[in-house]
Amino acid sequence: MNCSAPIALLCATLPLANAGCRSARPSVLAASDYPGTLRPPGALATQAVWQQRVTATWSDPDGNEQTRGFGAAVQRRGDSLTVIGLSPMGSVGFSIEQSPNGVEIENNIPEQMVLPPRFILLDVQRTFYPWIDAAEVDAAGDRVVVRDGEQVLERWQDGRLTERSFTRNAGGPKGVIRIRYEWGRDDWTFPTLATLDNGWFGYRLQIVTHNETRIPQEAQP
Repeated sequence: MNCSAPIALLCATLPLANAGCRSARPSVLAASDYPGTLRPPGALATQAVWQQRVTATWSDPDGNEQTRGFGAAVQRRGDSLTVIGLSPMGSVGFSIEQSPNGVEIENNIPEQMVLPPRFILLDVQRTFYPWIDAAEVDAAGDRVVVRDGEQVLERWQDGRLTERSFTRNAGGPKGVIRIRYEWGRDDWTFPTLATLDNGWFGYRLQIVTHNETRIPQEAQP
């Protein structure tokens, strides 16, 4: 269930012209092509299901901007994080689960998924997981920390996260992954709108969260 689900679904069905799909025939990327460390699912404190609408934007081989939208969902329950991408008819296109046993995927898309499941999980966690403790604040009031060779910078306003960016200090892709947030519900863990501009691989994801359902305590593992 995810916000990053879009690119996997698009790359599985379309000839994208970004770092993930540079030619008319999508090329397979290795999981190691996307730097970053998957965090344990429990690093996100809230156990819930988030229903979303994802719009992905990229450039085709001729340089024309393309856009595609679809439904998705994210669930954090116990020691598992599950990401689901939905087909236009509402059926499950694929599901990815991260648990103590590793990462498992079920793909119902006839074509091969070009982006590894790890790519999708990383985008979900970069966008929605907490990355910086409140105590790690610089003199300007922004929060900044270096984790696993990446500088993570956060900007906060009125107690809400408004922007987050990831920059590699050395090695790996150049550029910046930048995420901007808009909050419409004070009682939700996720923002109602998150826009991820992935400068490493050349795509934009606009993720609208339209429902958050908390998992009751008695239903939690």
